[in-house]
Amino acid sequence: MARPAHRRVSRVVLLDENDRFLLLLTASPRLQTPVVRWLTPGGGVEDHETHAEAAVRELFEETGLLVDSVGDSIWSVEGQSVFNDGHVQSTYSEYFVVRTTSFEITNENWMENEFVDITDVRWWTISELEQSGEKYSPEPLLDIIQHAIRIS
Repeated sequence: MARPAHRRVSRVVLLDENDRFLLLLTASPRLQTPVVRWLTPGGGVEDHETHAEAAVRELFEETGLLVDSVGDSIWSVEGQSVFNDGHVQSTYSEYFVVRTTSFEITNENWMENEFVDITDVRWWTISELEQSGEKYSPEPLLDIIQHAIRIS
């Protein structure tokens, strides 16, 4: 299947009762420069979906948490990916915030590629991520999370 020139993405800042946030460690071997980094749950928006609908679906698929809604977008990020075959894809991501109590995620709804791409999942605090030296994406992720904590 051909990749589109533009991809819409929805991501969820999932916060627990202690302001910890859930991140997934992912690898992108199809990119020109394979990127291993921590991301919030989320993924592509299907043609028939709004960003909010995709956020609800992706949150369930990647964590097992089913919510009725994610409210309004709290942040947006534009970016670009270059694939091994030279294909360049622009991206537009909207971020949503969901509060929950801490729980163990389930992978029973993951797509086949997610079992390859996702290598770890954990709850973080801002100070843990800042001090870890771990790579995360997008660059303003800590700003997005701090904003999510302030408004939720």
